[in-house]
Amino acid sequence: MEEQRKEGQELADTSVDKEIKSVESNVDEAEQDVDNMGTKQAAVDNNLENVDNSVEKQVKDGDGSVETEVEPVDFYENEDENDGNTVEEPVENVDNSAWDVENNSDVPNKKGGIWWKIVLGLVVFAGFLGYCWYATGGGFGKNKDIALTYAKDNGLYIFDLKNEPYLVNDSISVGGEYNYYYSAWGAMASEDNEALYYLVGINEDNVGNLYYKNIKNKESEGVIIAENVFHFITSTDGKECVYLVKNGAAIDLYLYRDGQSRLISDGILQQNGAYDLSEDGSYILFRKSNNDQVALYASVIGQEEPIKLSDSVVLDLITQKTNVTYYLEQQGDSYQLFKYAPGNAPQLVAEKVTYAELMPNGQDVLYCAMRAKDSDLAQLIEDDITDLSAYDEKRQAEIQEMRSKMSEEEGLDPIFQDCYVITSAGTKKIQGAVVSAVSLEGKSGFVVGYSMDEPQAVKLSEISSFDEALYAYYSELMYGEKQVFVADKAGNVYTLQDKGVDPTSIKVSNDGKIAAYFVQGEQNGENVLMVKALDGKSEAVEVQKGVETISFLGDSEALAYFYNYNGGLGSVGLFAENASQEIAQNAVGFYTSTDRKEMFYLAELDTTTGRGTLIQYDGKEKQEIDQDVFSFQYKENGKLAYLKNYDINKEIGDLYYYDGKTTRLVDSGVTAIYMY
Repeated sequence: MEEQRKEGQELADTSVDKEIKSVESNVDEAEQDVDNMGTKQAAVDNNLENVDNSVEKQVKDGDGSVETEVEPVDFYENEDENDGNTVEEPVENVDNSAWDVENNSDVPNKKGGIWWKIVLGLVVFAGFLGYCWYATGGGFGKNKDIALTYAKDNGLYIFDLKNEPYLVNDSISVGGEYNYYYSAWGAMASEDNEALYYLVGINEDNVGNLYYKNIKNKESEGVIIAENVFHFITSTDGKECVYLVKNGAAIDLYLYRDGQSRLISDGILQQNGAYDLSEDGSYILFRKSNNDQVALYASVIGQEEPIKLSDSVVLDLITQKTNVTYYLEQQGDSYQLFKYAPGNAPQLVAEKVTYAELMPNGQDVLYCAMRAKDSDLAQLIEDDITDLSAYDEKRQAEIQEMRSKMSEEEGLDPIFQDCYVITSAGTKKIQGAVVSAVSLEGKSGFVVGYSMDEPQAVKLSEISSFDEALYAYYSELMYGEKQVFVADKAGNVYTLQDKGVDPTSIKVSNDGKIAAYFVQGEQNGENVLMVKALDGKSEAVEVQKGVETISFLGDSEALAYFYNYNGGLGSVGLFAENASQEIAQNAVGFYTSTDRKEMFYLAELDTTTGRGTLIQYDGKEKQEIDQDVFSFQYKENGKLAYLKNYDINKEIGDLYYYDGKTTRLVDSGVTAIYMY
């Protein structure tokens, strides 16, 4: 639910005509997932190529000189959240945009703070790694069974999973259209199934009226909270709701609590992630314009005046359970990470931070920072000359000039990063000499990244200028071997030795014992699935070629994979106990549960209707849930909502609910299922 709640904060609004047609069709969805994977990897490759070109240009510009000024990297809010937690999205992470090299000029000295920025180019793809998170929702153990809301004709209905469904409101739209943006957050039920918040009366400007209703009391009328509402989010218990009201060209932020609304702030930013509510509903974060920067405020529930936390924030996030805010603030030409909790002043966590994100478990924070210690020039040049008189006058002058330069320089700004994870137990350094890192999908708390050894110093006797040493140093950084590693929160690091490992593909089982990943096939570049035990006692095992997606089943070591994709259909396989087996052919809608050891897919697909047989597989046995199924939505705890007998021309179908044992017809003529 938390992933869907965060997903709903995207303020973009692109109508797609009855989202059920384009979002909930598993035929289309499977094709989009595969296409998106290719797009994400292409984006990673493209940005790595940009980095290569930029550094290579440094090396080549002007008589071999590397003294070329590097344009500082700008941080922007990532507009593409949760390509299906990052993660997180990365959740609302800063975008380390591709950088360019401009103007031939001398490299500023250490105080200019330029060289440390070069690493931001080297780590540019970290943000793109975050894109590969697939937000499946759920978690370990027992989750809340939350009421199901759906659209029928122009009406909003609710089903509390036990009693008969009923109509909540008969006017979802008054001129607006169904779209993915709306269905992702347009209705939200509390985890105790008592409170429902919903937006209806959507007009052509995609704003509407926000209501509250007591789910338990079927006969009660919905209570209108506000008109002209653009967006809203709620606390998990449903006691607090914060929402955005469109006020002309401005957006105002309000809080609804105990049956009353009050203005929190007017004129907040109209951007992705401009506001957030802590999971426990105790405080609100929001952003406002501050000249050419962005100011961050916190409004504690029960207190009148908001507190300004920062004048120049580039990233903010709230952890689950602990409800602590971490935010990244620009200070000059670097970035500092702070933490804040209501009742306490903001505290500095780290300086010269290059990357920060809320990890997929929603509780821990990963960040990377430039090394605090400078790189000694002895790492750049080794003075191996013992007898200066052995050289002619010209060579002696060159040597003296280089020695003088070495004594005058303060040292190179750090190039590599150290990476840390903040948990409730404290802060732990997990890896040093890091080029880039990002957390892995799931609750395991693993991190994946690139690391490499420090470049070897060049001998003074083998070079003729200081610039030549810099050339060799940065060439080694550019073309030197980089190792792909995975690390856990305890600081245990494992290096994947296979050639061509795709870091965006890596998955680790929740017990931290098994890693699965793709390497690129040598002949046609297809994805080759590899599995490796992280105990270091055995070599990686090749499982299957032509694989598109992989995922572990729940908290087990059983690995499901989708392969041989062709025309929207593919095969489903399982690797368990060191053996692989084919589970199904011509399948679509492949989905693995994160909270149980099971997967779901559609088999025997009729390509003219988009319908198939819904299958559940627990790693041992298949179970047919129903036939003529068009799409399904996993609701945690082994339960599903699905559309059956869907008519792609009329855009309606029959909504069923599967409680893990039996199916139940909820309603007919349904157009959409709300996605929370």
